Amino acid sequence: MVQVKHTGGNTEKLNRIIEAAQRRFGIYGLEKTFMREIASDLGISKASLYYYFPDKEHLYIHVVDKEHDEFIKNLRRNMEQSGVPDQMIRNFVKTRMELFRTFLNLSRFKMSNLMEFKTLMNESWIRSKAKETTIMSDVLKQGMESGLFRKDDPDELAALFIDILRGLRSTFIKNKEYFFLDDEEYSVLLEKTNLFTEVFIRGILK
Repeated sequence: MVQVKHTGGNTEKLNRIIEAAQRRFGIYGLEKTFMREIASDLGISKASLYYYFPDKEHLYIHVVDKEHDEFIKNLRRNMEQSGVPDQMIRNFVKTRMELFRTFLNLSRFKMSNLMEFKTLMNESWIRSKAKETTIMSDVLKQGMESGLFRKDDPDELAALFIDILRGLRSTFIKNKEYFFLDDEEYSVLLEKTNLFTEVFIRGILK
């Protein structure tokens, strides 16, 4: 996770800042959220906010990482309830798409502004990809050991699966002015993602 400037042992205050920022980003997106507003919501000075985070981009990445950590917890719980490996994969995709929609609501920034904090975003994406790939690899191993899936390299298959999911997502975002999808665009992405998931599952079944 992105490191904060100072913690000062005040974890409670840090969590309050992240939660307040999460609410602001969820309503206004990154571009229309300002540090002074987050500070005002918390009843603290802007200087106090900058004590913890150098700018709103670092705070935003911290919020995104928090969302992803919650996603991983929910994902593991939902997949454990599924029991069967092929259904685990479907639940993985369903939960992941729900997270992506949350991420879209938190963002809503101009794609041209992405370059300003691309390094931070890339670091966050690398962390999230590693966690997702590990979970998917574990599911594939379970399916192979149970005899449901054909034997193959689970790590390689998991990485390929995540890469294709991310590629599908990118095709809907890359040519847009804002990092955002409307309901119709999201529905089409969801449909294509589910179609690919079923093709993938059929391809690995024995």
